[in-house]
Amino acid sequence: MLRKLTIFACLTLALSLTACSSGQQAASSATDSPADPLEGIHAMVKRAEKMESPQAEKLLIDAANQLLARGELDDAGRILVSLDSSMLPANIKADHVIALARLAMAQEKYARVTDLLTTDERGLISASATLDAERLNQISLLRAQAWEAQQNYLAAARERIFVSPMLADTDEFNRNHQQIWADLNNVPEDSLETLSRTAAIPEIQGWLELAWIAKNQQDNIDQQLRDVRRWQVKFAGHPAARQLPDSLRVLTEMSDQKPMDIALLLPLQGKYRQSAIAIQNGFMTAHYAAVAKLDTGKVPPTIRVYDSTDIRNFMNVYRQAVTDGADIIVGPLQKENVHQLVITKTELPVPTIALNTDDTTLEAPTNLYQFGLSPEDDAREIASHAKHSNYYRAAVLYQSSPWGERASSAFAESWQASGGVITTSLRFESPQTLAATIKNLLAVNQSEARLQQLKRVIGKDVEFEPRRRQDIDFLYLVSSPEQARLIKPLINFYYADDLQVYSGSQIYVGEPTPAKDRDLDGIAFCDIPWMLDKPDKLKRSMLAAWPAANPRYFRLNALGADAYRLQARLHMLTHVASAGLFGATGSLTIGPHNRIQRGLSWAIMTEGAPRALPKIVDTEVMEQDENPGTHTETTGGEPGGEPGETLPGTTGI
Repeated sequence: MLRKLTIFACLTLALSLTACSSGQQAASSATDSPADPLEGIHAMVKRAEKMESPQAEKLLIDAANQLLARGELDDAGRILVSLDSSMLPANIKADHVIALARLAMAQEKYARVTDLLTTDERGLISASATLDAERLNQISLLRAQAWEAQQNYLAAARERIFVSPMLADTDEFNRNHQQIWADLNNVPEDSLETLSRTAAIPEIQGWLELAWIAKNQQDNIDQQLRDVRRWQVKFAGHPAARQLPDSLRVLTEMSDQKPMDIALLLPLQGKYRQSAIAIQNGFMTAHYAAVAKLDTGKVPPTIRVYDSTDIRNFMNVYRQAVTDGADIIVGPLQKENVHQLVITKTELPVPTIALNTDDTTLEAPTNLYQFGLSPEDDAREIASHAKHSNYYRAAVLYQSSPWGERASSAFAESWQASGGVITTSLRFESPQTLAATIKNLLAVNQSEARLQQLKRVIGKDVEFEPRRRQDIDFLYLVSSPEQARLIKPLINFYYADDLQVYSGSQIYVGEPTPAKDRDLDGIAFCDIPWMLDKPDKLKRSMLAAWPAANPRYFRLNALGADAYRLQARLHMLTHVASAGLFGATGSLTIGPHNRIQRGLSWAIMTEGAPRALPKIVDTEVMEQDENPGTHTETTGGEPGGEPGETLPGTTGI
C-alpha cells in the first residue's frame, strides 16, 4: 500500500512539474543557466520511488518542504496527504506532521494546524518523548503562530514563554522574546491583572505583571517608570528583566522629553462647538488624572486652548501657539484646517497631532500626525475580523453619502488585498428603495423568476419557497442606526436570517435603547473600547466630572483623552516599531504617513443592546500542568546558554 501511495505521489507530481518546467528547459540549455529548482525536486521524487521505507518517505517529505518554501502548495499537498507515517520512526513521523502543519498554515487553515500539533491524531504526542530539541521547538513555535492567527494571544504567549529557554539561536530567541510581548499586549488589562495574581509559574507571572504595568500606567510615564524598576527588582532573574521590551526601555527618555507646554486648537464657536467641548473634556480629564499622580515637586505641563473656528485665520492661530512656546500642538479638528497643515511645504515648527484626517493623497510634513475617528478605520477592522473568521465572499450594502462611499471603498481595498472577494456591492438612496435594493442584493428576484418559469413549463402551481443567493458568506452594512433598523428585518424577511451581518460604529447610538434596537439583533459591529468595554478609571472620572454628558459625544470624549495620552508618547510610538498605546479609542499604533491606526472592540446586538464579544483569554495559563511534556522548562538562562531554575513542563509537547 505504501509503495502504491508513493508511486501515486510521483505520478501526480510529475504531471504538474512537467507542465511547469517543459517551457523552461529550452531556455536553460540556451543560456547554460542552472537547472530549474523544480527539476531538482522532481528528481528527488523519482529517486524516492526506487527507495525503501523509511528513506523514501523522508526524501518525499524533504521534497514537499522545498515545494512549500516555493509556494507550490498543491504539489506539496499531493505528496504529504499520500503518505502514511503511522508506522515510521518518531523523527520522520514528526517531520511529516510538521510539514502538514506548515501546509495548513500556508492555506490559512489555522484550526487544522492546532489539531495536528495538539492532538495525537497522527501520533505526534506519543512520538514526542523521543524527539530532539529542534523538532520540539519547531512544533511549539508553529503552535504559537497558529494561536496568534486565531487571536488566542494568551495561549500563544504561554507557548512562546515555555519554548524560549530552548532557543539556542540568538536571533530566533530575540524574535520570540519580542513576540511574547506583542501577544501579551493583546490581552485585556483586567485579565492581565487577575492572571498575574494567580499564575502558578513565576516566569509567566512576571510577564503578565509587566504587561499589566504597561497598560495600567499609561497616563503617567513617571509612575510607569517607577513600577517597571520595582518589577525588575522583584523579578531580577526574569528574561524580560535582563532584556526589557523596547517600548519600556525608552521610558526614561520619554520622561525626560515629554512636552511641558501643550497647545490645544479647537473650534470653540459655530457648528463644531459641542464636538470641540467634548474633545476638550476628555483631554482635560486625562490631564488631571496624570497630574494627580505626579511626584511632589514635579511641575505639570501647561495647557493653552486656542479657538480655531475661523478657517481663514487658522494659520495665524497656529503660529501664535508656536510663538507662545508650545512644545506640541494638538488640533485642529476641521478638515479644512488639517488640509492647510498637509500642504505646508516644510516640516512644521513643532510636532502636531491633528484631530482629523486629510482626504487627499498628498505627502504631509513628517511631524504631522493625523488622528481621527474615521469610517475607514471601522471598514479595515471589519475586513480583518472577517478574514480571521475564515470568510471569503462578501456582499456590501452602503448608504449613499460621502462617509458611506469612503467606508465601502476602504473595505473593498482592504478585503481584496487580503484575498477576499466581493460578490456584490450596492448602495441605497432612501428608505423607500430599501426593499427592492435588498431583494436585488440577495438575488431573491432571480429565485422568484425561476418559479414563474417553472409554472409556465408545467402549466400549474407548485409549492416553492424562494431562496437567497448562496455565493456570499457575510454582508458588510454601512448605514445609520435608523436605516439599519429597517434593513435587518428586510434581510430576515428575504430568507437571509442566517447571513452574518457586520457593521461599523455608526450602527450604535452610544447607549442601549432596546425598544428601538431589537430590530438590529444579530448584527456584529466594531466600536471603540469606551463604548463597549467595562468603564475604566479615566471614563469613570469623566462621568463624575460631567454627569450630564451626552452619550452621543462619548466617542469624542475618548478622542480627547487619547490625544492627551498620545502627545506624551509620540517619541515611543515613532521610534519603537512594536509599540502601541491601549487607549479609549482602540489599540493605537502609528501607520504609514504618520496616520494613527486603531484596533477596535467588538459586540453583537442581542435583545436590543450591545453584548461585548469576549477577547480570547486562555485561563489554563493560571494552572500548572499535571502531565508535563518532554520539554524541561527553565528560567534565568541565556539563549543557548546554561539554564536556570527548573519549571513545570509545558502544557503540550
